[in-house]
Amino acid sequence: MDDTIKNRLHYLPRGQIFRITYKSQDFQIKLLQKGITKDVNEIDILLDGFVKKLIKIQDKWEFEGSDKNLDFAHNIWRAISLRYRL
Repeated sequence: MDDTIKNRLHYLPRGQIFRITYKSQDFQIKLLQKGITKDVNEIDILLDGFVKKLIKIQDKWEFEGSDKNLDFAHNIWRAISLRYRL
C-alpha cells in the first residue's frame, strides 16, 4: 500500500517542487530527502500526494516494486539532476 503524505508529514524537508509534463499530463513532485548526489541509488519523492520511491538499477531509474513507467521515472530523475546539477 502506498504511503501518504499524512503519515510522513513531520519528515518533510523544505525543498524544491518540480513540475513535469509527461504524456500531456502535469505532475507535481517534491523531494522527501536531503543530500541528493549522483551516487544515490534511492530517492523518496512525493508524487501527486503519494510517497513513492525511485530506485536506480543498472543506471536506469524506476519506481520501486514496478517495472512500468520507466520513461516517467527517468524524466523525474532528469528534472532532479538538472536542478541539482548532478
